[in-house]
Amino acid sequence: MDNKKKHSLTVESRSRTLVTGVEKVIDSSPAVINMTTSEGALTIRGDGLRISAFSAESGDLSFEGRVDRIDYHAGKKPLLGRIFR
Repeated sequence: MDNKKKHSLTVESRSRTLVTGVEKVIDSSPAVINMTTSEGALTIRGDGLRISAFSAESGDLSFEGRVDRIDYHAGKKPLLGRIFR
């Protein structure tokens, strides 16, 4: 059975956000929050970003502040995959 946590992202009025399936918060500042989710790396950019709650056990992260940009980052492909496109 796969123990992968379900990932979702809910933004309310660009000012309150809930992210589920968060495995790790890498860093945060008022301008950017970087995290690893069950679906890959995620970067949120904005203004006045402030984490209000995070549970590593449940994988739920909530924060406040204006969201301007949401970026998912794919990992590098294996070497053979990059050579033989």
